[in-house]
Amino acid sequence: MEKFLALSQEKQTTIRNAALACFAKHGYEKASINDIAVSAGISKASIFQYFGNKQALYQYLLDYCTAQMKQAYDATALDLNTDFFDRVWAASVMKVENLKKHPHIASFIVSAAAEPMPKLKDALFSATNEKFVETLVLHEEDYRKFKRPEDAQLVFRMFMVLAQGMAVQLENGTDYDSIMKEFEEILKMLKYNFYKEEYLP
Repeated sequence: MEKFLALSQEKQTTIRNAALACFAKHGYEKASINDIAVSAGISKASIFQYFGNKQALYQYLLDYCTAQMKQAYDATALDLNTDFFDRVWAASVMKVENLKKHPHIASFIVSAAAEPMPKLKDALFSATNEKFVETLVLHEEDYRKFKRPEDAQLVFRMFMVLAQGMAVQLENGTDYDSIMKEFEEILKMLKYNFYKEEYLP
């Protein structure tokens, strides 16, 4: 890995994007190190020299995508929203805008979500990452707005499950705008059904 990180940023990006695209297109099992090398304009031996093996390369990509997606969230901007559902929406917009800017990452995440081997996607869909998002959108004062305060945590979990389901929709060709329009309606519906009347608009 040290030799890879010693490369220029431009070269790292070229190799990373080639690997992201190949794994996204073929999945982990069918992706070929040789195809990645050809796409990146380097030798197959170089890939092994940089990463050691295919699984290490895939793990690097998972870790990179996780870190990149975390950077997409603006915690200060999210805190400007005083309502849980508003923060969920704002965080979702941040995530989608970031994915639009990085199509290779978006395609890879969609592919990783469909992988049959959990150990390959734990970096993206781990409890740690879920907790990170939870601290951004679910605050202590939000619980009192729910008819049953204990439902706040369950609704957040529902959103995390929805996020994985939306990744499948993207894989099937649904566009971001359609998904976000539907998600906005889901947010309104859940807020109306779970919030106490005095906190409804």
